[in-house]
Order: sequence, then structure tokens, then C-alpha cells
Amino acid sequence: MRLFARIRALAAGKEVRGGSVLVLSSVIAQIITLVATPVLSRIYEPAAFGYLTLVVSVTGMIIPAVALRLESALMLPKDTREASALLFLGLAVAAVISFLSAATLEILFSTGLLQAMAALPGFSAWVGGITFFSGVFVLFGQFALRVRNYRAVAARNVTQAATTAVVQLGAALIAPSAFGLVGGYGAGRLAGVVPLVGSVRAEIRGFDLRDVRRVGREYRAFPLLFAPAALMNASALALPVLFAGVWYDVADAGQWGMAERILAVPLVIVATAVSQVVEARLAHHARSESHGSASYYLRVSTLLLVVSVAVGVAVVVLAPIVVPWVLGPGWEDAALIMQLLTPMLVTRLIASPLSKALVVARWARINFVLDASRLAVVLGVLILCWYRESTVPQLVLATSIAFAVIYVATWIAGLAAARHLDRGSALSSVAEEQ
Repeated sequence: MRLFARIRALAAGKEVRGGSVLVLSSVIAQIITLVATPVLSRIYEPAAFGYLTLVVSVTGMIIPAVALRLESALMLPKDTREASALLFLGLAVAAVISFLSAATLEILFSTGLLQAMAALPGFSAWVGGITFFSGVFVLFGQFALRVRNYRAVAARNVTQAATTAVVQLGAALIAPSAFGLVGGYGAGRLAGVVPLVGSVRAEIRGFDLRDVRRVGREYRAFPLLFAPAALMNASALALPVLFAGVWYDVADAGQWGMAERILAVPLVIVATAVSQVVEARLAHHARSESHGSASYYLRVSTLLLVVSVAVGVAVVVLAPIVVPWVLGPGWEDAALIMQLLTPMLVTRLIASPLSKALVVARWARINFVLDASRLAVVLGVLILCWYRESTVPQLVLATSIAFAVIYVATWIAGLAAARHLDRGSALSSVAEEQ
């Protein structure tokens, strides 16, 4: 009974009511993706999905740091003019990093490296364009959440999924190739930006260059510490799949990518939406110097634990039965990979949304240590698997267990950060009374 009481108390908050709109949009977006997936899997070969997976993995390494984590800082300024200057700074940084990413890949390709990626025409251009629009996507999304415009973010989610599916299916009717899958993914990113920009335009205030320099100095911890940490975290997530595509075969990356595409359903619906609400709620506590961060953290943890265990059991039991039937012949390896990724999935569903407590508390160094540890562990796993000539399933399982350990450590650190926010509020209250 206490569990249901906690869930009812959690659902009573304004942020969660707004977050329900995000969850609904995420559900709709994932339904669109799921409906399109069985059709796409019967038209495109695993190798085509492998090239899409390589593009998504490379951009996935860059996107979390494309704005140098200034999008997270957008939640913190009390003045809207400062937030607007911070938004501009983030957009400028995203443009520069996107260009440098594409240029770096071109240099590597010209030296004969990463030929599995270079085999896709325009690989570096796709990476640069998708990275930039993803940066715009994230920055305006955070600005919309700052002003609690949840509906704009919800429209973004649905627009992106619908555009991606339509373009990928349309390209399949012309000539099914990796170009159609990657092009649809890029088109979805571009289309998702449109509803966001229009929705928050009225909230943006005028600013000058001095405002930009001031917010750059004030929130320098985000580029200096949080951005490298985000880059390491994203690299740790992407490197195993990239390793599979480059060291084994592009089709192996396609199987792994398909498994992650299906597992993304609970991650997007639960983790992404909840993380946005958690960040907004804890940031509100920090700005208003109110109590309750730790108790809120534990209530959300309880709810996520119930959900994640249920999802994990469903994956282990149903994946070998449902996945081949849904995707068609040739995708049996994806079902096995999903089962092997279950330890990682369960712990990530809990720790990932709650890790926002580290950002709000500005525990940049702790966040940095966690992400550095994650990257070091993953690199160790890859080197060990390469040395032992492990199979792809062995690589997947070793990666899954390594991530699970780090996610448990992340949850513990997040709880400590939430308690730190409460101690800061208590000290402020005592100072005001004196």
C-alpha cells in the first residue's frame, strides 16, 4: 500500500502532469517506429541497418557534447535574458563542433582509416548535418522545458518519428539501400526542430555580447567538466557497436542496432521523459531553495525499479519468441542480443533519469569520474574481447554487465547529490532565520 501511496503522491506534482504529455508523445513516437520497423526489416538488409547503426553511433558519441552541455545549464538562470544568451552560445558552439566532426572524419577516411564507414557515400556529411540539427533539437527542447512548454517538446517527438518513418519507407519504394535509412533519420531530426523553434520564439529575450560572455564565464563548468563527461559517457555507449561493425561485420552492427532500436522503446518512454521531469523538478528545488529533493529521488527510484524489473523479465521471456516473428527471417541474432543486454537495460532505466541530480547539484567532478570509469571499463572489455577473440554474443554480455555495475554506482552518486541539495536548502533557511 505504501508503494501505491508514493506513486499517487508522485503523480500529483505539476511537473509530472506536464511530463505525462511527454510520455504520451514518446509512446506515440515509439508506436510509429514500431509499426514501421517490421516493414523496414523485411525490405532493408541487416547490412543497410548496419550503416545506419554506424551513423547513429558516431553521431551519438558527439551529440551529448555538441553544445558543450550548455543545454543543461539552460534550466538554471533565473533571468530569461541570460537564458536567451546561453541558448545563442549553445547554437554557435553546436555549429562549430558539427563542422569539425565532419572534417575530422574526412581526414581519417583520406588516410585509409575506418573504411567500413567510408563505404557509405557522404558518411561525414551525414554525421555533420545530423549532429548540428540534433544540437538545435536539444537546445530548443531544453529551453521549452525551462518555460514548462511540454506540448512543444511533445510535438517535437512525434514529428521526428513520423518524418523518419515516412522518408525511410518512401526511399524503400524507390531503391532500398542504406542511403534511404540514413536519409530518413536525418530528415526526422530536421523536422523535429520546426515545432520547437516556433513555440519558444516569443519567450526569447534580447541580449548583447556582454551577456553571452557573462553566461559563458558563469557556467564554464558545463563545457569544462560536464561536456567531457558526456562525451565519455556517449563514447562508452557507442564504442561496442562500432567495434562490432568495424572488427566483425557491418551486418553484426545491424543486428545489434536493431536490438537497441527495440530496447529504445522503454528507454525513450520511461528514461527520457522521466529524466526531463526529474531535472525540471530538482532545478526548481535548487532555484527556490526548497526541501524534498532526496525524498523525491527515492520516490522516483521506487517507481522506476518496479517498471525496470517488469521490462527486464518481459525482454528475457518474449524476445526469442516475438522478435523473429515481428522482424522476419534473418534477425534471430537481434533477439539474443536483446536478452544479453537485459542487465544493462534494467539498471539504465533506473540510473539514467536520476543522474540529472548530479547536473542540478553541479557535481561536475563526480559526474566526470563516473563517466571516465564507464569509458575505461568499456575499453577494457573491448580490449579483452579482442585479445580473446570473443564472439559477438560474448562481447554483448561482457558490455552489458560492465554497464550495469557503473549504473548502480551512478544511482548511489545521484542520491548523494539529491541529499546535498537538501542540505544546501537547509543551510539557506537557517541563514535567513538568523
